[in-house]
Amino acid sequence: MKKRLSQLNLHVLLIYVLLAFPMFYFAYKFGVLLQGYKDAESYLKLYANLSSPDVEAPFNMRLISASIIHLMDKIGLIYPTECAIDAYPQFDKGLFFNNIFFNFICISLTSFSLFTIFKKLEFNVLFSFLAGVLYMLGFGTVFYLMMPGPDAFSVLVFTWIVYFYVRKSVAIVPLFMLLILQREYYFLSFMVISAMDYLKFKHKYFGLVFLLNILCFATYFALRKTIFHTYHWQHQTSPEFLLKTLFNSDLQIVPLVKQTMMTMNLYLVYIFILIYKRFKGLEINKHQLYITLLLLAQITILSYAATFGTNNGRYFYLNIPLFLYFMMLEIKPFYPTLLGDLGKTETEV
Repeated sequence: MKKRLSQLNLHVLLIYVLLAFPMFYFAYKFGVLLQGYKDAESYLKLYANLSSPDVEAPFNMRLISASIIHLMDKIGLIYPTECAIDAYPQFDKGLFFNNIFFNFICISLTSFSLFTIFKKLEFNVLFSFLAGVLYMLGFGTVFYLMMPGPDAFSVLVFTWIVYFYVRKSVAIVPLFMLLILQREYYFLSFMVISAMDYLKFKHKYFGLVFLLNILCFATYFALRKTIFHTYHWQHQTSPEFLLKTLFNSDLQIVPLVKQTMMTMNLYLVYIFILIYKRFKGLEINKHQLYITLLLLAQITILSYAATFGTNNGRYFYLNIPLFLYFMMLEIKPFYPTLLGDLGKTETEV
């Protein structure tokens, strides 16, 4: 039993929990719903009543995390301390706390999942741990995922999708099915990833994943147009509107670039590693770089067409587990130089 517990590395999970706790307390104590994240108002309504008619699509389709937060609130979880949210009596403080608390749990588990997954993929233990820390320190984690909203859980699910995808496992299927009622962006994202991999490697698994994402997105689209339909954002599901606004958008490029660059601090670390390797005359994985650039181009085009405003950096950040995996692959050749004998994987020691 003791050996089994040791293999679970629960002490590492505890470290991540302790590292994330100050961020959790700060967000709960001083976090407010500012103009820059109006979506949170809809999410807090959704947590209170999972079928609230006041919540517009697609916000009303973030039901997996919303259901968990709803149950947490029904149990009565709350830390009754004076907070900045007290100045906004129109928002339920209990729901606000449970959303932040749930995000704190998900962020801790995502860091731990990254550590566990990278160890399973035979990366160095220290760098696997640091990957979890990097995720926790990412701009999108600190200023978006820890605040009210559903996507800390979305990233946790996506982290395991990346692992099963790398392993070419069918366990990816139920996770994608979960995302139909959690976060549809990942279907668009993985269409790019799987299509690029299929074109390069010609492996049947990548083609099947591509088809799976088309099916899941079609299911999401049908649900949004029927059961979860609202008029408020219906233009985002209109092909005519998307084509028209793509070339006639009033979205300003400078604010878009500024917001995107702020959110991309971890992606820029990945780019820096590639530049450094090229400077040293070392080989880089161009295929993976092209995938990330296509993902950036995809979400930028969607920001123009679907009137997402300057939120493309926030959506792009949802891919961070994949970018961390690419980063780990790029730094693996440096293990002997950086760590000496510590740079060996567990199978080599």
